[in-house]
Amino acid sequence: MWVRLAIFTFHWRALLPSMGAARELSPEEKTTILTLAKAGLSLRVIAEATNRSRSTCQRVVQLPAKSKCPSRRGSPKKIDEKLQRRIIRSVSTGKMSAAKVKDKLQLTCS
Repeated sequence: MWVRLAIFTFHWRALLPSMGAARELSPEEKTTILTLAKAGLSLRVIAEATNRSRSTCQRVVQLPAKSKCPSRRGSPKKIDEKLQRRIIRSVSTGKMSAAKVKDKLQLTCS
């Protein structure tokens, strides 16, 4: 729903805060934030210049290494890529069932 107010026209969702809906920072934005921080600007000024929250800028400045590459979440993989290809090849031929593949490759997982 569009709202017309005086000379401005805007969507009503523009008035709502974007809690948790922000997109991830691009590498260029992170570089910009770090460059401005090294130049001696305050976090408030950096936040206004980049149109990001102060806490986001603070997180990038304090933890630059962690913000560049996120760690892989979850438990470690049970099988490696080579074994995964062998399983797929064995099953895709249609000659072996999942139980036979498990027995043949001596897998401990199901």
